[in-house]
Amino acid sequence: MEPVPTVHFFPSFLLQFSFGFFPQMYQRKWGRIFTALGVFTFLRLPYLSGLPMVGSYQLVGLFLGSILGIWTREVILVLLGRNETALPKQSEQILTDWMIRNPTGKSILPIWYSTYFGFIIFLFFLVLLCFFQYQGLGLVSGLGVQEYLYFPSLSSREAMGLSCKILIPTAFVVLYLFSEERSMPTPSKDSLSEQLRFGIFLGLGINLLVMCIQSVWSLEFFSEGTLESVKVGRTTGLLQDSGSASWILPILSLLWISKLISIWRQSKERFSLVLAILSFLFVTWLGLRQGKAFWVIWIICNAVGVIHLTTDLWIVSITKKRIIRISSYFLLPLFFFLILYGLSFLKKDWDLVELSKRSMEAISVWKTEPYLALKRMDLVRAELLTICTEGIKNNLWLGNGIGSFPLGLLDPLRVGTKTSNGMIDFPPSFYLWLIHDLGILGTFVFLFYIGIFLWERGLWKQSLLLIIPLFFGVQIQNSDGAFLFFYLILLGEKGSGFSPSFDKLRKTIWFSPLLLILSVGLPLNYALFYSGKFWDLGIGSEFRKTQLGEYQSAVTIPPRSPNYEYEFHGKVWEWKLSEFGPSRAGRIVLETKSKSLVVEILFLNSDRVIIKQELFSETNQGYTWSGECPKGASFIRLKSRSRLEFRLPRSSFDGNNRIQF
Repeated sequence: MEPVPTVHFFPSFLLQFSFGFFPQMYQRKWGRIFTALGVFTFLRLPYLSGLPMVGSYQLVGLFLGSILGIWTREVILVLLGRNETALPKQSEQILTDWMIRNPTGKSILPIWYSTYFGFIIFLFFLVLLCFFQYQGLGLVSGLGVQEYLYFPSLSSREAMGLSCKILIPTAFVVLYLFSEERSMPTPSKDSLSEQLRFGIFLGLGINLLVMCIQSVWSLEFFSEGTLESVKVGRTTGLLQDSGSASWILPILSLLWISKLISIWRQSKERFSLVLAILSFLFVTWLGLRQGKAFWVIWIICNAVGVIHLTTDLWIVSITKKRIIRISSYFLLPLFFFLILYGLSFLKKDWDLVELSKRSMEAISVWKTEPYLALKRMDLVRAELLTICTEGIKNNLWLGNGIGSFPLGLLDPLRVGTKTSNGMIDFPPSFYLWLIHDLGILGTFVFLFYIGIFLWERGLWKQSLLLIIPLFFGVQIQNSDGAFLFFYLILLGEKGSGFSPSFDKLRKTIWFSPLLLILSVGLPLNYALFYSGKFWDLGIGSEFRKTQLGEYQSAVTIPPRSPNYEYEFHGKVWEWKLSEFGPSRAGRIVLETKSKSLVVEILFLNSDRVIIKQELFSETNQGYTWSGECPKGASFIRLKSRSRLEFRLPRSSFDGNNRIQF
């Protein structure tokens, strides 16, 4: 949805695609490892070109390559008759080895009974709603994407691109994990979760190394595309930015340390314990160059982990263990306050010290002026919080549409709080994002699927790792965060399908059909209710006429100095005709260097029925037509046999964007 020069897009796309496709074709295990590794190392690969918007495509190539690799591998194995004929002869050793490396994938349930099915349907409806909201219900170009100006300085395609920043990472991650599970033979012999976790830990190690180099040597090392992160002195590794690093680094490090602690407790091997302690100290040191979110997540999670570990090791009685844990939880806030109070006296340029000072300033006015306290803690998040609550009040039940928050910040006609620094971002909290974009009904549908996933897999405890990070941003807006988010919810330590209560109900006659009805019915009803707001948007050149106060010019690039010319790209365009008599006769000159066999002009009445049709004449400057609009014509439509790029002067349109000759 965002225009990117092909010279920069395709090299990165093909590299990512190859990194996902060919390992998947070779073997499931290495395909999963390479994909998980690529998620946390390839994200900013396009940014190495130095262009600021290239990275918005993120990991489309990696996930597309992995998904197609899975599907291609499984289709070929089926066509070769796996499970139906004996393995090839010894003379065909390469083919034999390949089939042995990729044993049969077994899916007990039909695809529509999978818990993924409903979630994918929901994402499909969200994409469809975005398309109608930003491109209009009536498409004069058939199945093509028609360009409009959604705002005076923003095209409809770019507006939809803001929604795709969340939809693309979410949809590709879910579709990838779904594809992996459908081709998984058995969790015991070919553990999807363990192989993905191995790739994730490899990616964590590489990021820790890069962060170490950035901390010791230079923040500029592999920092292209991190926007403001380097300016504020934060290390990002190869992750999207400091916002992603501040929550992904502690969560992945906690998973790594907990794995080492688990190995130590089972085998009593001291090396694992020493490595866990060294990992904790190393990550804590790297945290000096991280944001406030890192310290909140790191301190709270480690404190809870230490309480559970020590009580498990030293207290046998279950009753005493619970009493001590509950008492410790009540003492934790006091413990954190004392730490912050002590750090506030330090004269160090660390984010942790800055957090301590801001916390002390905020606590002093919390009782009398809570909003002022929030502003002292974080001015940007306080403003985004206010804007988010204003948007929630406007569309409480159905929401404003997925990805609508940054679009609202760009809306010149929006009434309400403005950001002081002009920053365009997502809501400050995942929970607020859900309600703002999807409303109460959409949030219920989203949480319904998450609850079903957690119930089916029995991963309630591991999903608790997300509760605190979800307060510090929209974690699924970037591919690295979306992958970790859904990995913890859908797979985690055990893989899939390990809840006895869910398996017991699944075997009943009524449960799976009921789940299917809800999985399809809930998103369908939400889409029907939400689409009610589209009927007054209009079609063609009348798209959003009541909102904008003028007709759409179907322009790709708005007029700019010094020539003030509109630039149009595509094959079909529609304009509203001026009602002023003298402006309905003359000529139209399309300035272009493009060539097309046929360029025609169609005159339509108010019902969009063609009443006259003529051809443009080719000239040195482009194409021209002269004549008079027939009586009863209300719209003009231009059609080109092949894609055309042409320009029209601003004077070709009146104050309401109606074309005049």
